[in-house]
Amino acid sequence: MERQKYLSTRAFKVFLGASILTALSAMLGNVVDGIIVSHLIDYNAMSATSLSKPIIQIYYTLFQLIGLGGNVLIAKAMGGNDFEKVNRLFSTNIMVLGALSVLITFVGLFFTDEVASLMCGSAELHGYVVDYFAPTLIFAPVFIATYFLGGTTAIDGSPKLVSVAMIVDNVVNLLMDVVLIAVFDMGIMGSAIATVIGHVVACAIMLPHYRKSNTCYRLRICRWAHLGESCSTGAPFALASIFMTLYLYASQFIISTNVGTGALYVFSVVLNIMMIYNMFVSGACSTMQQLAALQLGLNDFFGHRNTVSAAFRFLNISLGVACVVLLCCPQLITRMFDCPDSLIGECYDAIRIYSVAFWLFCLLYLLMVNYKLLQRSALANFISFSLNLSVIPVIWILSVVSPDIIWWSNMIAYALVMLVVMVTAEAARRKNKELSPLTLLPKSTPFPTFELSFKYSIEDMGKCFNEISLWLKEQSLDDDTVFKVRVIAEELMSNVAEHGKVKSRKAFIDIRIILQPQKVILSIADDSVPFDTVANKRKGPGLKVANTIPYRLDYKHQFEQNITTATLLYPATS
Repeated sequence: MERQKYLSTRAFKVFLGASILTALSAMLGNVVDGIIVSHLIDYNAMSATSLSKPIIQIYYTLFQLIGLGGNVLIAKAMGGNDFEKVNRLFSTNIMVLGALSVLITFVGLFFTDEVASLMCGSAELHGYVVDYFAPTLIFAPVFIATYFLGGTTAIDGSPKLVSVAMIVDNVVNLLMDVVLIAVFDMGIMGSAIATVIGHVVACAIMLPHYRKSNTCYRLRICRWAHLGESCSTGAPFALASIFMTLYLYASQFIISTNVGTGALYVFSVVLNIMMIYNMFVSGACSTMQQLAALQLGLNDFFGHRNTVSAAFRFLNISLGVACVVLLCCPQLITRMFDCPDSLIGECYDAIRIYSVAFWLFCLLYLLMVNYKLLQRSALANFISFSLNLSVIPVIWILSVVSPDIIWWSNMIAYALVMLVVMVTAEAARRKNKELSPLTLLPKSTPFPTFELSFKYSIEDMGKCFNEISLWLKEQSLDDDTVFKVRVIAEELMSNVAEHGKVKSRKAFIDIRIILQPQKVILSIADDSVPFDTVANKRKGPGLKVANTIPYRLDYKHQFEQNITTATLLYPATS
């Protein structure tokens, strides 16, 4: 009997759906707007939606800096059962993100024209940009609230609710796009308002979750120290997003100035490939960040390694399929955006090149998230700094020297960044042979750990108890501690079995025992029906013999799993 990947892989899949759909909500609204306005208005209108991408990116940057950084810390605190810190982080993030989004609304109410002039130097596009920017800026709180609620609701054990909210969001956006543009003749402003309406509906679906009695979140007095901690954790992701904003702005300015408006349209088309790819990489990154953070809080290093492996596997498969499709059928993209005949050839070339370049970009971004989780800040910060800024000088040089090959700029820049990362990671691995290549994941745990998985049966549970006893004795623990740990484990697993039996459901169980100085942490995860062991212990006899042993018991239901953690102190051996 040994630890298996079943439960950690299932948790990844459950969270992944919600994460992808949250990213889809963040990115697809702009893509859908581009497709619809290019057909219902004209291709200049689509260029205007692309010019708004830096604004949307700013919103996502604020969320990444404070909300996503805070969510990683919330997940770690949940893993460590520190719910007071969970509530402080949650409350602080709400206050700060709310204040910043209101400030953006103020800018939208009084300075929309100035912002549009800053983002667009073309008089031909200026009217379109103003009309699209106005709702996007004024309703900034709705955009940021959608991203924030999507993350916190999923962490709190309701990723399916997030999935439903985001699906409805995008369906509403699509329908309202057609209604407001084609029926009410609102033009490009109608497209922006449709995106806002979709986000409002998504927020309305998620908000009732926070009124439930079993939510982990409660509003508390804010602490500025938690804001600093959230920002520090989210900094590499926010910096990458800031540099993405600079990349989008600088690239569009360079192309429109040095190459022309036709090339700007081609660039607008290929940017939508990035938006599609971002759906996958954001989903993989968000899942890995928050699930892996929870696993690290639980000291589940096996689960952490499996989550990282699953994230890279998912990303390579999904982007590999997308890349092959785009290489073979670039006309799928050009038809979606009603490409003019004069630009079709150039669009085909750009789509094929960027389909590979953006795959490399996504792998680098996922590596950045991995390094941040492993507290390798130097490597994480290097990727966040260089991933987008390295493209700007390359695209400027090629636009001046040889505009015909300007679409190779991203590929050249990303390849150079990957080369530096690979060399640096290999140097770190040679210093410590216990690290895996490139990802630098540790192959061993810092504490003595017992791990085992099984599909519940009386026979397997008996084998599990025997293996626990043998392992504990091998750690030179006294007989009294061995007895207590075995009793607690036996009654917790029997509880799972009995409750699952009532519901006619057989549980798959992961059991982990971590031996820290003067502390044994026993963690049991199962996929049976939700059953709060802590509440049951308070209400009745529950854990009969174990109730006579002084230990701490914590319970949470996340990723469709019961996670019960028992912490037992034991005396130091002489």
